[in-house]
Amino acid sequence: MDQLKGKIAIVTGAGKGIGREAALAIAAEGAAVAAVARTQADLDETVKMIEDNGGSAIAISHDLTVGAEVQAMVGEIMNKYGKIDILVNNAGGYPSEIYRNIEHQAIKLWEWTEEQWDQIIKTNVRIPFLCMKHVLPIMISQRSGKVVSVSSRMGRIASQMGAYAVAKGSIITMTKTAAIQTQEYGIQVNAVAPGIVDTPGQRVYNHSVGQDGVPMGSAADVAKAILYLLCDAPPVMTGQSIDLFTTV
Repeated sequence: MDQLKGKIAIVTGAGKGIGREAALAIAAEGAAVAAVARTQADLDETVKMIEDNGGSAIAISHDLTVGAEVQAMVGEIMNKYGKIDILVNNAGGYPSEIYRNIEHQAIKLWEWTEEQWDQIIKTNVRIPFLCMKHVLPIMISQRSGKVVSVSSRMGRIASQMGAYAVAKGSIITMTKTAAIQTQEYGIQVNAVAPGIVDTPGQRVYNHSVGQDGVPMGSAADVAKAILYLLCDAPPVMTGQSIDLFTTV
């Protein structure tokens, strides 16, 4: 325990699901967590859970698809703590308005509207880009830091998920690029690529497409993989992606 004592961690999408579990796990190892998402009530609940377990956390509500809001979020954290040691890029997803009218099948590549495509890319690629854009210069000045981004098995294998698979595949490439460009500064940049994970959003999606009984992995297990990359991965491990739940 306390492997992250004294560290300052940002966890995006921390209001529920994988982000909440990651925030809880990181706080349990002694880091102060800045839990970031759009919905303040969800963040407040995450922070309360951390504090009830003896940890330290703050809730910061921002729309991370907007560059100025990401910059403001980073500024708030720097004003409070003076450094950033960890960034967990978890915010993302598959907005319900895209799949709520699907009848048991994925949208074919040529059926996506430009607006749907742009929304997926904005939610899943723009957010981690903006967060790294504003956090990596701080880590470079510190000559230390760790970034873990949440991709998906959909981004690692051929799949039916169209723009979502493309976006999650982009996270893998962005991870490798950032790792190459920051390694000389002592920064590690890695990713995890889970299969289907039991989260509130995933349950809504499964129900919408008639897959209520599909096996799912645990968000807590994804958090353990994130924690491994933050605590136990050797310093030379950078630019890598850990596949999880390969059978689901």
